[in-house]
Amino acid sequence: MSARLRDPMRGLSAGALACLAAALLATVPAAMPIASARAPAPGVDARTLWSRVHFIGASASAGFGVRMPGARAGAGRGEAMTLARVAGLARVGAGEVTGDATGMFFMSPLQTGEGQVEQSLAMDPPPTLVVADDFLFWFTYGATDADRRPVRDESQRLATLERGLALLERIDARGIPLVVGDIPDMSPAVGRMLSRAQMPEAETIGRANARIREWARERPRVAVLPLARLVEDLRSGKPFTAGRRSWSESTDGPLIQRDQLHPTFAGTVALLARSEQAANERLLGFRQPNAPGTPVAFEHDPAAVAENARLEAGPGRQAVPVRAAPAR
Repeated sequence: MSARLRDPMRGLSAGALACLAAALLATVPAAMPIASARAPAPGVDARTLWSRVHFIGASASAGFGVRMPGARAGAGRGEAMTLARVAGLARVGAGEVTGDATGMFFMSPLQTGEGQVEQSLAMDPPPTLVVADDFLFWFTYGATDADRRPVRDESQRLATLERGLALLERIDARGIPLVVGDIPDMSPAVGRMLSRAQMPEAETIGRANARIREWARERPRVAVLPLARLVEDLRSGKPFTAGRRSWSESTDGPLIQRDQLHPTFAGTVALLARSEQAANERLLGFRQPNAPGTPVAFEHDPAAVAENARLEAGPGRQAVPVRAAPAR
């Protein structure tokens, strides 16, 4: 062999060798499957978690003011793009999506919430996942408490929250995995869609969110969606990450409506993405949305979801909405 052929590692400094070793190690996760950070929650199977997803909750989940981008006035524009509807359009692979959210939740949170929970439990076959992103909102907001007494003390709001958690406890007790959102600060909506009397104090919101996390911590099949953080992101206009992509107003358009209370179409897709991410993290143990092996339930690109709606509807036709939950 020629004397010029020598060990290519010779002559490299210790620093260069260290950099080379780090670079080689950095390639390992891309080449090898990454197992979940921990085992799935008891009774949760990654193969079936996203099979039958049921959405409950209030006006954000009910698609208040949300319309498909580019929809013209008329029948096509009249279809409310509920979170369940968006999820149905964004569905990746086989599976069923149903929904029972309503914009009238604020009028009677206890009765409406009880009805939604009972409907969820009556479904046959049962849901493999219930998503309740804004279910607890009106158990903290509002001018009256669960017994319809005027709110004169913030402790009434926290007592009402307990009533909402007790309803969701029935879903968990049945062994059905659950995603529940925490409570966002919607003070910019006061004077628009909210009255001052409906708005809890900042300290109350903080205490409510601490209680929701404490409640969920004791229930391994309950994932908390950080809705408060998402609302801040939607409102900020700055780039942020949700699910498997980055979002910004410059690329996705407005993400929250002018009422400062409800997401836009793109904001609803971001809400869906964060909900999927929260479920995979808590229930299946995947810390990174793009980690190999992580189940992919929904498309996270608003443009692709809107295109699915247009393709489904066809020329001159209105897309068929996602069906309501079937009763037993």
